[in-house]
Amino acid sequence: MKSTEHLRFTISPYLVFVLILSMQFGPEYLSMSNRPIQITGQDTWISVILCGVSFQIVIWMMYRVLSHNETDLTHIHQQFFGKWVGGGLNFLFILYFLLNASFQLRFFIEIIQVWLFPDLKTWSLALVMLLLVYYIVAGGFRVIIGICMFSLVRIVTLVAMFFPAAMFHYNNLTPVFDHSLKDIIQAGKEMTFPFLGVEILLFCYTFIKSPEKSHKWAYLANITTTVFYLLIIFFSLLLFKPEQLANEIWPQLTKYKFIHFPFIERFEYIGAASQILWIIPIICLSLWTSSRICKFVFTVKQLSILPVLLILVFIAVSIIPGRSQTESVQALLSKTGFYLVYAYIPFVFIFDFVRMKVRRAV
Repeated sequence: MKSTEHLRFTISPYLVFVLILSMQFGPEYLSMSNRPIQITGQDTWISVILCGVSFQIVIWMMYRVLSHNETDLTHIHQQFFGKWVGGGLNFLFILYFLLNASFQLRFFIEIIQVWLFPDLKTWSLALVMLLLVYYIVAGGFRVIIGICMFSLVRIVTLVAMFFPAAMFHYNNLTPVFDHSLKDIIQAGKEMTFPFLGVEILLFCYTFIKSPEKSHKWAYLANITTTVFYLLIIFFSLLLFKPEQLANEIWPQLTKYKFIHFPFIERFEYIGAASQILWIIPIICLSLWTSSRICKFVFTVKQLSILPVLLILVFIAVSIIPGRSQTESVQALLSKTGFYLVYAYIPFVFIFDFVRMKVRRAV
């Protein structure tokens, strides 16, 4: 069974780099160094590399399954597991992407409330943001990819990490290999959440023109994310001690406090506001994916179900009151994403491999 899209709805293979980088490299980088560094300290960079390598293998598995079946995971579920079980699995992915969109939006609003406008109501900013998201998603997949490309200008703000170089403590990077393999793997597990996002490929595959040419761009996107995360970990180690990071919520924003210009006194305000460029692509892609799965599962128009999904996200964001609840949602997403990447995708890969062998034998 093939699921083909009209040529005018598809994207060039190289844009897979933009797609995956936009989903992977989200605002989680602001706090991702805290927990891993508490576990492995100066050896955290090893965990980042191991996590990046493991995601390369996961991307390879996804491409093998998608290329064998020449369709996306929504249809593959029906092929492999039947109408009811396949429909149930698709419904779980709808919830997963809706929860991801809700977390990203609440995370951004919390940053704005803490750093810029303490009295800002959560629902008011959520409403404005979701109206913008509706406008983008309603434009279609190519419009969303265009927004993803524009949002890449956010990477320029990472140059600010080099500004406090005079305050770096290079002895914080030693001794090397001072932690056990168990600790390094545990820290790698904590790093899984920032790397999540490659799973979007499972639902966008049919929108890629000549998808067999997009493999290298997916790998390159994951490598780029890994390099950025390595830099962030190194800069966190050079500026903070592990016990200091234990008291920091968003150490990457705190770094902006070290930066001063004659014309900009509080550079951290720019750093906080610029997070909109990190979350908009993720929210748009998550809601586009959820609405597309709904289109197939419930036989409805994608634009008709989109407002319903936006209302659900708005309600979810509005009922998450504070930091502890946001962390609970993040923990749930992290655990779900971990089993999705390291258990479910390998399971589908093995199932497809066995299925192909049986079909050839028959």
